[in-house]
Amino acid sequence: MLEHKLIVKRKLSNGNAIKVGELAENKTGIYFQYNDEYLNLYSNISPFALEESLEAQLAPQIPHKRLHGVFADSLPDGWGLYLMDKIFRKNEYDPKAITQLERLAFIGDNCLGALYYEPTIELATGSPQEYSIQELGKQAVDEFEGTETELVESLMNTAGSGGARPKINATLLADGTYTTNRYAKGKPSIIKLTSEKFDLAHDESLVEYCCMTLANQCDIETAGFDLLEADPNRFWLRQDRFDCIEGNGRLHMISASGLLDASFREPSLDYIDLIKATRMMCGVSEARKLISRALFNYLICNQDDHAKNFAFLCDDSNNWRLSPFYDVVYSPSPYKEHMTSFAGDGIGPSKRSLELMARQAGINPKEIKPIAQKLMDNMLNISELLKNVGVSSSSTKNVIKAVEQKLIFLNKQL
Repeated sequence: MLEHKLIVKRKLSNGNAIKVGELAENKTGIYFQYNDEYLNLYSNISPFALEESLEAQLAPQIPHKRLHGVFADSLPDGWGLYLMDKIFRKNEYDPKAITQLERLAFIGDNCLGALYYEPTIELATGSPQEYSIQELGKQAVDEFEGTETELVESLMNTAGSGGARPKINATLLADGTYTTNRYAKGKPSIIKLTSEKFDLAHDESLVEYCCMTLANQCDIETAGFDLLEADPNRFWLRQDRFDCIEGNGRLHMISASGLLDASFREPSLDYIDLIKATRMMCGVSEARKLISRALFNYLICNQDDHAKNFAFLCDDSNNWRLSPFYDVVYSPSPYKEHMTSFAGDGIGPSKRSLELMARQAGINPKEIKPIAQKLMDNMLNISELLKNVGVSSSSTKNVIKAVEQKLIFLNKQL
């Protein structure tokens, strides 16, 4: 389908765009070449993996199927990939024969972050109609649970890029209603759906709401969020898109997976390395924040802390910072270990790993105790939060039991 180079563009915070460079593929792999004007004005879109050079740069073979990590971030995984493949099959293309660049060309500008791709590949998908968020969400959950929907094109249009589970990208309008028109004026949002197939079933959004509230109480920045009623006594979590700026502008975003060419499908990161990378790219204050997030993930038993659940934002003045905290929810692994380890230990932080975290962040190890103590003090609010939003007694019991065990363990390490 794609017989030409793919142009990479970046949307700036004012809504204007600039050409970043070009992607091309041959038998040896996928190459990216910067545009000289871009390098004269803006920072490297992938500081650790790409050189600020006008030479063509070959992508590694793994872990992103021959694609540079920063561009792999633009592609769906899980839910979005499933929908994309359905549309390819509907148009009589074998998804296994579709290249990474063809997938980027199909996505075009419907991806997270500031990067987008031209020219796009147009498939006969029809014109996605406007449906209510509740109707689209129910159709998405039905599809996820195994009942085919006729709204696959509309779901693909709203699926966004990241995440294994179904979600909807929509714009919250000034009158409190939603539209799936991503160019509409309003508050770009991600609506996270729930399913009986989840470990927490339909409690998941409520538990995530509590965990994000708790993070804010610990002075950890999250995107704005609230609960959207899907049905009586059933809610979905809505959160602001932090890559979007009012007026159709964007911030460049890269995940830890894209930045470090780390797989997000298996354990591949360590908090020590992630904190070091954060300090090198963003400075000591941001690295310190990451320590809080690492310990918060530990305390709430968020063991699904894989490489795509950490991200960095870059503004038009080339300043990098941590993105707001996201995917913050009680999520125990069947293996009882974190996807991102603590100095090689997937179970939890030790005295040694806490000291290493501090040193890699550029702070005195003695500062770890007050950071951890603040988190532990606020964890005492978890029971009341869960009760107030109506989390079921079984889910509440499991969350509280896990948090209590984590509090005891972490307190021993301080």
